[in-house]
Amino acid sequence: MVSAEKYELKQLKDLSEKQLIRVDEFIMKDSANGEFINTSFYLGYHPAGRFQDDSVAVLDQGSGEVRGVMMAAADGSGGVVSHPGTTFAGPIVDRTAKAEVIEIVMDKMLAYYESRYAEVIIKKTPDYYTGQPFHLIDYILLRRGYTFGMSALANIIDIDGIDSEDAILSLFHSKRRNQVKKVISEHNFVFSAEEEIREAVWNNMNENLHNKFDAKTTHTLAEIRELKRRWPKQIKTYYVDTPQGEYGAFSLAFLFKNVFHTQYLDVNYEYARQYPNLLLIKELIQIARDLGYRYFSFGASTEDGGSVLNYGLYEYKAEYGGGDILLPVYVRRKA
Repeated sequence: MVSAEKYELKQLKDLSEKQLIRVDEFIMKDSANGEFINTSFYLGYHPAGRFQDDSVAVLDQGSGEVRGVMMAAADGSGGVVSHPGTTFAGPIVDRTAKAEVIEIVMDKMLAYYESRYAEVIIKKTPDYYTGQPFHLIDYILLRRGYTFGMSALANIIDIDGIDSEDAILSLFHSKRRNQVKKVISEHNFVFSAEEEIREAVWNNMNENLHNKFDAKTTHTLAEIRELKRRWPKQIKTYYVDTPQGEYGAFSLAFLFKNVFHTQYLDVNYEYARQYPNLLLIKELIQIARDLGYRYFSFGASTEDGGSVLNYGLYEYKAEYGGGDILLPVYVRRKA
């Protein structure tokens, strides 16, 4: 039997710089269910004071090794969320550890939050992001009295076995397939990968979001440029332009461990009838397969924390094939 006394919980704010580096290394381990968006190095782009951070780590008192992490912040109304500054950031553990150890580590983290907050909201890493199925975390949460809360619905494509352009096109609904074939045959656009995030393109995307959804990008241009500087291997930018260099379509992709995710997609509506955005998506799916990814994610098609389904956005994404998943949220409230 493993002794719970072997492990110690600490707030991240009390850790040394060296220990914080070890926390991030643990999150990025192949066997951990965390992603680069969960690291302190990623979340550190937020300006001071934006969140009331209350992230914790569980350390082995003997070796000092990290055994678990929870990135979280108080919501200002008596609750805590893991983490309001990112899409998901639930309990991060080593999937290869013994179930008893995982349960002890989670017990320490969850007990910490349950004793301090009236409500604990956990935005758990979606199953498809972990490679092999890993529902032990769900099991532990449910056993502790957590309930499944309102969650976002996201479009995702299983691209396993897609090995040619024809195979990619076979995923698409017939209308989209014909449109992609048309834009390919006309040679009006050129696809490219670039390091730069163009200011004019970012402004165009914000204008489109404002006009269509009365919304704006989650990140400012300065923030996303800083994140790309911090994570150049995980954050990539792709463009479709005319041969004369005029902007047609854009994507900023997050390359997770097992999922290729389009964090941002945009189109220049002056060229919308020529379908540069369809060419872009076809090329991105090919890149994802070339890199060995099984899943291609379009992200959420819901708004207001998942309570509103954007039917137009959902149907648009669904026309490229694939299915959809829930981004799981678990909630526990004090009686």
